[in-house]
Amino acid sequence: MRGTVGAAYSKHRTQNRGYGAAVELPAVLELLAAVESGQITAAQAQAALTPFLDQLEEYDRETDAWAARYDYS
Repeated sequence: MRGTVGAAYSKHRTQNRGYGAAVELPAVLELLAAVESGQITAAQAQAALTPFLDQLEEYDRETDAWAARYDYS
């Protein structure tokens, strides 16, 4: 596993839904701990996170539309 702080997202998952989304690392570790301890299943964790993909895609579209209004050159 590799981690980066303040770096651009790696390009090897660009085809995946939700690419480019930031996730709070302590939340991920807490979620994994809950799976490991049997409080929830991996399927439950995935089901809890999956609905956010649509929200992220909408956010990306809105952000792209907003950025397109400005000339950054």
